[in-house]
Amino acid sequence: MSARFRDSHWAQRDLLARNPLFSGLARLHFDELIAASRLLELPAGHVLYRAGEPVREAHVLFSGSVKRSTTLAGATKKIIELVQSPQMLSLGELFGAAHYASCCTVITPCVIVAIDIHKLRGLIQRSLDLSWRVIQALAERQCAVEFDVTGHHYGLTGTQRVLDYLLEQAGDRARLAGETTVTLKASKKMIAGRIGMTPESFSRNLRQLSDSGFVVVEGRNVHIQNAALLDTEIGNSTQRLNFSRKPRTDGAQPGKSLSFGALINSCGRLRMLSQRLSIAWAQIAFDIAPARGRVKLRQLELEFARNLERLAKLGQPGEVGERLAAVAEIWPGYRQALLAAEAQPSDGEQVLALSEAMLRATDALVVQAEQLAGTPEARYVNIAGRNRMLSQRIGKFFLFQEQVGDAAAVPQHAAASCREFERNLDELQRGGQNLPELAAQLREVAGQWHKFMRALQPDLAHGHKAKHAQSVITEGDRLLRLVDTAVKLYERLSK
Repeated sequence: MSARFRDSHWAQRDLLARNPLFSGLARLHFDELIAASRLLELPAGHVLYRAGEPVREAHVLFSGSVKRSTTLAGATKKIIELVQSPQMLSLGELFGAAHYASCCTVITPCVIVAIDIHKLRGLIQRSLDLSWRVIQALAERQCAVEFDVTGHHYGLTGTQRVLDYLLEQAGDRARLAGETTVTLKASKKMIAGRIGMTPESFSRNLRQLSDSGFVVVEGRNVHIQNAALLDTEIGNSTQRLNFSRKPRTDGAQPGKSLSFGALINSCGRLRMLSQRLSIAWAQIAFDIAPARGRVKLRQLELEFARNLERLAKLGQPGEVGERLAAVAEIWPGYRQALLAAEAQPSDGEQVLALSEAMLRATDALVVQAEQLAGTPEARYVNIAGRNRMLSQRIGKFFLFQEQVGDAAAVPQHAAASCREFERNLDELQRGGQNLPELAAQLREVAGQWHKFMRALQPDLAHGHKAKHAQSVITEGDRLLRLVDTAVKLYERLSK
């Protein structure tokens, strides 16, 4: 008979053995702990404990999410903590009170191990190892509370508080480069209440982080762009940017202009969006997650229009202004084709041709902006920006390859785009070796590029064409996010 069937506590044993607070304890003490435990699998909405109830068990969360709240004067409810990472809940109350002062409610289905509090306290008194671990855990929570209070009292902006919350959820998964994905399991209202702002302010500050390229939001998933958060301007690969004061903006304002790096990046965004727009249209026309494609198409259309308007308000001189006017002239026809009432496969050739015309116009704009700057740093912003665009152009050709008359030309264009991406990446890697976070980010780009190339190849695991196409779009989006952060880093280096 399996050992698991002989051990009625095998689930608790397996879970607690992987928890940093309990792993590696002396066998005698660990067995005593297991004997005093039970496994709980709780549904959303379940109340784990209420304020005023005696503390009988310690609860260790392993999966799912919970909220701890209290009631203030005037019957106002305040969220103390949102927990969605493995940890022991309510440490302060467990070891500093006989009754709970807070209420703990399950937000999403949870797996929890409950341990008899009297047995746990007794074991802590006898085990120096366990007592030291509990002290460390309490100290970490104390530090978190102190800095949280300090932030509220000394004017941290809403943007900083949202970012701090996201980084807290990311924990030790955040790295020098690449991205760290955090899933917001609680509602925006709950999260906003936890960090002391309205849901509207939370959404606005999250959008500001997104518009600045620090995070990418996809539904409940927030992709933190690790390298973008590092303060490359002071040459410190460990110092994160902070938003304790009103942030400077690169947006178009009366009497203000963009730096050359920001100008090239903004023009380059139009170039990249020209390709993403056609991908979103193809999702609708070729029945590849069409509902998602409609949402994305509308978002991208608004983003393109905002960027075009922002650049126009800057009043760019000379040939840059002329190239921008050429883009504005093509845009209405392209927009009309994209937003036609019914996206039909038969219109694929027209949309593809318009996307290529828009690409030529936006590329000419970026080249002119680079020439206006006339610096090596500006060239790197453009090259990285071209790879950002190529990550989407290759995906576009994949989707349109069977929908146009000249079927042979599409693979040729796709192959040429792949070769250019690799040449550009080689050049960027040779020139980015002196900045640790930039070199690390380019390595992440190279790794995701290989994944994207594999996704383009036919594979039985992909099943039908729509599933294969969705895989290509997903890997292309990941590649885009990583290259976009590299462009942001080059922009900062270009004055």
